[in-house]
Amino acid sequence: MTILAIGSLLLGTVLGRFFKVWVLVPACALTFTIVFASSAYYEHALLSALLEFTVIATCLQIGYASGLLSCVVRDTWRRLKIPHEIPPPILASGGDTAPAIFLNAPPQ
Repeated sequence: MTILAIGSLLLGTVLGRFFKVWVLVPACALTFTIVFASSAYYEHALLSALLEFTVIATCLQIGYASGLLSCVVRDTWRRLKIPHEIPPPILASGGDTAPAIFLNAPPQ
């Protein structure tokens, strides 16, 4: 069950990076189906299947949250790493030192 929990955590991370939260509904439904089908096949108790489903669904949701958090951290890091460019000062004197296109002024 540990391997399934780690796998669902990693799958949740991938789902969190690329999909919206509604992808968890079919993912949990598929998890429910697989867990209870394997429990019926191997003749495990119902309580064991419920515990396994709870652990796997929780790991899937924790992985989803960590995937979202990694996107937020990455975007924040990029924003802090690349500072906004400071525009050059516009000269108020009559001298034509910069092209008119650069100053967003009509050509003379």
